[in-house]
Amino acid sequence: MKMNRKITLAALLLMMLSSISFGQILTPSKWKVELSKQDIKVGDKIDIVFKATIDKTWHLYSNDFDPDLGPILIEFDFEEDASYERIGKVKPINAKKHFDEIWDGEVSYFENTAEMRQQIKVKSLPLKVEGTFDFQTCSDVSGQCVMGDDEFDITYPAK
Repeated sequence: MKMNRKITLAALLLMMLSSISFGQILTPSKWKVELSKQDIKVGDKIDIVFKATIDKTWHLYSNDFDPDLGPILIEFDFEEDASYERIGKVKPINAKKHFDEIWDGEVSYFENTAEMRQQIKVKSLPLKVEGTFDFQTCSDVSGQCVMGDDEFDITYPAK
């Protein structure tokens, strides 16, 4: 009887440890999406502002370099809505650029914080902008890269 209890206890401990070790999800980039203006009228040109806080020793790749190099560029997917019209593409704000020997080309990335902006023209109110984006964050220490995705849903006037 005592032996069965020890085996059961050992098995239970092993299961607990394995669930703890596999349960960690890395999220080195945390995102916030907002409008560049709070007082909006039909006809206004405003920005959708994507801001990320990036963990120390990690970097986030931008979207303004050759996608064939290797790193995954940030990619945005906007759902169409009659309340707005996109003007141009999503632009990185103050991304760093450097020649990366691993990828054998110039890459663009962010450290500590990131900001990307999509200009839109407001065609009607209420304004509804929603969609998703995918990105890659890599560690400067371990070389590990983590894929991430997020969604955004902005309505003005707010619900």
